[in-house]
Amino acid sequence: MKFAALVFILGGVAACSTALAQPVGGFYLFKHKESGKVVCYQQVINADWERLSGPFQDSDCKIEEKPKTRRSDLPASPLDLAPKK
Repeated sequence: MKFAALVFILGGVAACSTALAQPVGGFYLFKHKESGKVVCYQQVINADWERLSGPFQDSDCKIEEKPKTRRSDLPASPLDLAPKK
């Protein structure tokens, strides 16, 4: 009885975690080479599509992702301080 309850709980957690997972990575604008149709998608669809711009934060390709700025308040990396050969 305890084993069945455990399996049921673990199955529910696994189902919910995949359903609630956020997409990882940015969205890009793609244009079809022949038809000219433009779509917003996370990955290359196939060889008939070329990437126009991106990455964007939203699935409508309206909010651009800004590159993360390098923090200047952190100490220098030891690799940067090593003598050049």
